[in-house]
Amino acid sequence: MSKNKTKKVLVIGGGIAGLSAGIYALQNGFAVELYEKNSMVGGECTGWDRQGYHIDNCIHWLTGCRSEDDLNKIWRNLGAIDDGTRIYREPYFYRLEMDGKMLHFWCDIEKARREFLDLAPEDAEELNKFFDGVKCAESVKVPCEKSLADMNFLEYMRFGMTMAEMGSVIREYGKDTIVDLANRFRNPYVREMMQCYLNGSYKAITLLSSYGFYTGGTAGIPMGGSVGMIRRIAGRLEELGGKIHTGMSAERIEIKGGRAQAVVFSDGSIIPCDAVICATDPAVTFGRLLDERYMDKKLRKMYETREGYKVASGFQAAFGVIGESACGVEGGSVVFSCDSFCVGRQKLDYMGMRFYDYDPELFPADRRVIQCNILQDEDDYEYWSELYGDRVRYNAEKCRIAEELRIRIESRYPLLKNRLLFLGAYSPMTFTKWCGAYKGAYMSFFEQKGYKSLTAKNRVRGLRNVLIASQWLSTNGGLPMAAASGKFAAESLGKL
Repeated sequence: MSKNKTKKVLVIGGGIAGLSAGIYALQNGFAVELYEKNSMVGGECTGWDRQGYHIDNCIHWLTGCRSEDDLNKIWRNLGAIDDGTRIYREPYFYRLEMDGKMLHFWCDIEKARREFLDLAPEDAEELNKFFDGVKCAESVKVPCEKSLADMNFLEYMRFGMTMAEMGSVIREYGKDTIVDLANRFRNPYVREMMQCYLNGSYKAITLLSSYGFYTGGTAGIPMGGSVGMIRRIAGRLEELGGKIHTGMSAERIEIKGGRAQAVVFSDGSIIPCDAVICATDPAVTFGRLLDERYMDKKLRKMYETREGYKVASGFQAAFGVIGESACGVEGGSVVFSCDSFCVGRQKLDYMGMRFYDYDPELFPADRRVIQCNILQDEDDYEYWSELYGDRVRYNAEKCRIAEELRIRIESRYPLLKNRLLFLGAYSPMTFTKWCGAYKGAYMSFFEQKGYKSLTAKNRVRGLRNVLIASQWLSTNGGLPMAAASGKFAAESLGKL
C-alpha cells in the first residue's frame, strides 16, 4: 500500500464510473486526482434547479437497495447509501391507463397477477407464465467481484449458478423481443401493457428483469435524488484524500513506449501521471483521448454492428405543479393513451409521465414536479442532430413538443388545468453536449434479437497503464454497471 501511494492515478471523467474508480483506487493505496470537464461531477447522474423547482435527470430506480445485495456493498463503500439513507419504494413499477381501464405492475407480484387475471382470464396460461418468470428474474445479479470479461470458465459458471432460477426464463423468453412477448397475449390491454414502456425491439428479458428488481425489493430511490447521491460519493472520494478538479476538459493522453505519460487539457495544462483511468464515454475516449486502434474488439463490435447493438435516448420535458392542492395524480410512472403527436421521427398515441412528490426536501408540497420522458431511438437522434444545427428551429421544436405534452397532461388530469409551469425540455443532444454521450444515450448498448450480450475488458490492449471504467463496456449497462466497472478498473491498477 505505501509503495502505491507514490503513484499518481488520473481519472478522466466525473460520472459514477469515474468516482467509483477514484474511490477504489484510493483504497488500494494510490494517489488520485479526478478531472471533470463540467462545473459539477455526476455525468448523467445529475439534476437541475429551475424556477424554484428541482428536476432529477437520472434515478428512476436504483438497483442494489437491499442490504443483502452484493451491489449494495459497492454503493455503501462509495458512500451512495449508508445506514442513515432513507429509501423510497414505489408501490408499482409502472401503470397503464387506456380506455378507462388501468393495469399496474405492482411490487406485490401476486396482487399484480390477480389484477391481470381478472381483466384477461383468456390469457391465464401466458399471464401465469409471465409472473412466474418475473419471480425467477428476481435472482438477476450484477457481477460485483470480477468483470465477466475477466472470469475464467469455472468463475463464470459459479456466477451463473447464483442466478440458476433465470435458466427457465431464458429458455422461455430468451429469443423474444418486447413485441414478441406482447403478441403472446390476446387481450389488447395486456398487449399494450407489455410494450408501452420499453422499445419494442428490446429483448423481453429486459422487461422481466427490470420488473423483477421491483418485486424482489432491490429497486428503490435514495432520498436526495441523483444530485444528493453524487454529493455523498464525491464527499467520500475527498474524505479518502482524492482531489476533484472541475472545469477541466482532457484533450489527449500522451503515450510513449506503450505507456501513458501525461494528460493534456484544453487549457494547455499537462499533468504527468503513473496511470490513467478513462471514465469518459468511450466515444470520447477513443475519439479524442486515445487512438481508435486501442479499442477492445468486443467494444468495437458493439459500436460497428449498428443493427445488433442499439442505443436509446429520450426527449424530456419537466413541469412544476403550481400550488399545494390536490392534482389527481398518483406518484410514480404512468403511461396513458392520448391524441397522437410526433416526437423526433416517431408518431405516438400514448405518453409516459412521472410525478415527483416522494422527497419532501426536493419536492415539497408547493414544488412538486411532473416529468415526461419520450423514448427515442437512433433514427430520432439523427433527427435531433440535424435540427441542432439551426438553434432557433431546435428550440422551437422543443417548446412545441412540451406544449403538446402539457395539453395532454391537463386533458387527462383536469385538476392540473392552468397549474403547469414549464421548466425545460431536453433532447438527446443535451446529453451529447453535456457529457459526450454516444447518440445522446442514457444507457449502453441493448443487444437485439439474435445477438449475444457482450462485455469488454477494463484494460486497454497495447497500453500497460491505461484502464477504462464505463457502463459502456457491457451491454445493458447503467448505474450499477458503471459503479462496478470503476471498481474493476481500480483493482486492475494493482497489476501494473
